[in-house]
Amino acid sequence: MTEKSNNKKSIMQEMLDDSIEKWGGRESSKVEYKASISRLSRDVWETVSAFSNEGGGVILLGYEESDDSYKPVGVKNPSQMLDDFTSAVGPKFNFCPLVNADILEDQGVPVILIEVKEALKYQKPIYVKDAGPINGGHKRVGATDIRLTDSDVERYYHERMGAPDAQMLTGTSIEDIDKRIISSFRNLRKLIKPDAPELALDDEGLLRSYSLITPEGTYLTVAGLLLFGKEEIVRRHFPALRLDVIRIKGTEWGKEKDPFLSKDLFGNLMIQWSTALDLLDRFFLVPFKLGEGLARTEEHPQRKAVREALTNLLMHQNFFHSSPSQIRIYNDRVEFYNPGYSLKDPAMFDSPGSELRNPLIASVFYDIGWAETKGTGLKTTAEMLEREGFPVPEYSNDKKSDTFTLILEYPLQATTEQVTLQDTLQDTLQDTPQVERMDRIALALNYCETPRSLKEIMAFLSLKDRVNFLEKILNPLLNEGLLKRTIPDKPTSKFQKYVTVKEEDE
Repeated sequence: MTEKSNNKKSIMQEMLDDSIEKWGGRESSKVEYKASISRLSRDVWETVSAFSNEGGGVILLGYEESDDSYKPVGVKNPSQMLDDFTSAVGPKFNFCPLVNADILEDQGVPVILIEVKEALKYQKPIYVKDAGPINGGHKRVGATDIRLTDSDVERYYHERMGAPDAQMLTGTSIEDIDKRIISSFRNLRKLIKPDAPELALDDEGLLRSYSLITPEGTYLTVAGLLLFGKEEIVRRHFPALRLDVIRIKGTEWGKEKDPFLSKDLFGNLMIQWSTALDLLDRFFLVPFKLGEGLARTEEHPQRKAVREALTNLLMHQNFFHSSPSQIRIYNDRVEFYNPGYSLKDPAMFDSPGSELRNPLIASVFYDIGWAETKGTGLKTTAEMLEREGFPVPEYSNDKKSDTFTLILEYPLQATTEQVTLQDTLQDTLQDTPQVERMDRIALALNYCETPRSLKEIMAFLSLKDRVNFLEKILNPLLNEGLLKRTIPDKPTSKFQKYVTVKEEDE
């Protein structure tokens, strides 16, 4: 067991001892006992909801009532029960509760302690999402879990309006919304939940259902404009809002930055997310396969990690910060620089739950499948990468400068076939490391936004070996659907040119 795990267990053991000593084995507003001897009882989720909504508390599993107090009887197969809880708690609720859980010992038998912290006001009410806020939400009153009333839910949602992205923007109106983006959202939402009730609403009703417009429909909220606003209106209210995708030659930020591979992305978050992911896909040439219904299915762990990092970058940033967000692509890593430090301590990223700066934006991203279950995204990403043998993410959380940087290192042994970044770059593609090849692919795609002939592309890339060019660059781009022929029926035509496939072409 690691030192970190030992420290966590000792803290939780102290929490167990304090709870028993303070409350004498009786339930209270802060302590709940459950039997859950062989499996989790269903009412565990009610108490998690109640503690999350009101004050936090401790749940103890493996206890039975005896003479007005609870005695430890132990939990059968505690490791399995702990896994059952930690794997289910995130997907179970609308927002993943902030919890810590571990196996401890009380009077010689194994018990489980679950610490539930009170959720941020921007996340309340916490409820079982399949049941909804009225049937699936609870609050703690004394030693009892009480189901939420309509007035409770209204109060929580009113308090939620204090979030930064819930502030109204005077001078805006529903006319500042880009209807094409609203339509795209509807299509994405339909893929996740075809019968979602908000899909039946008109545009104003849909915006109101996500608190993206004031109740009377006069002004947009910050989230409403940032998600769906027209570019010129977004830039008027948020002049610093920009996402820079920068390719840096080498492993350190310096003067050798290739501006041709740098892109400054403006507009609303929906556009920024889609455009940035397209650029990253083209740079890394992430493999894919065709799944059910010939839908493109991404399998590569690196793309999943990049996608999650991009999502967190956009939905957790401080939009009132003076600097833009950046994606910095180095030879050995990619960095996601976020103006806005992480409200959740990075040391707690391996625990379920999150602290959201922009809960309204997060809700929209979640509902269209762009974000993992709320509060589990980075944790799931790190576990996936480690399981697949990829380097785990690193973090830099700087509260003083109000910035957060996520670092994803490349799996160099897999991508360069043992060729290190210190090796001399060869002139031929056959001996060129993967990073240099990716640069040439990115250059080719950018260059071919205007149709180009084969000779023009080779000359632009300073390549002379036609066979290697066809094998390593052109044919893979055609097969991946990133380039297309201008005369598809006559591949060998002397007038043949190649053009980059745009999103609208797909």
